[in-house]
Amino acid sequence: MSIIADNVRKLKSLQTLTYDEFAGDVIIQDAVERQLQIAIQAAIDVGSMILAAESTQIPTTYKEIFAQLADIGVIPSDFSQKLMKMAGFRNVLVHLYTVIDTERVYQYMQSDLGDFELFVKYVGQYLADYTE
Repeated sequence: MSIIADNVRKLKSLQTLTYDEFAGDVIIQDAVERQLQIAIQAAIDVGSMILAAESTQIPTTYKEIFAQLADIGVIPSDFSQKLMKMAGFRNVLVHLYTVIDTERVYQYMQSDLGDFELFVKYVGQYLADYTE
């Protein structure tokens, strides 16, 4: 979970950029895409570890990990929907299915970093309850 926090911290340091500054610098775009990819993958990995510890069947897709985390009460089900979209975005970043939408990346950086923090909070609460 420290990987998630570290990447969110790095991304927050770039939130002062205007869209034009962001869109005009491919090095920064690449860095943001990579930090988002790492943070999303770390959330996926944490989810997989929780599901393995719970002895649940490991999902066949990354999106399903978040649905199952909701099923076992780690995260709320409405929040799992947001994380499922994030997992889909991770696939775009990794596999380059299409040209990556610069506006979408910028929007994630500006508006959705709190989702990572909320995920860490929910997992932390779950782990605290789990170890009691």
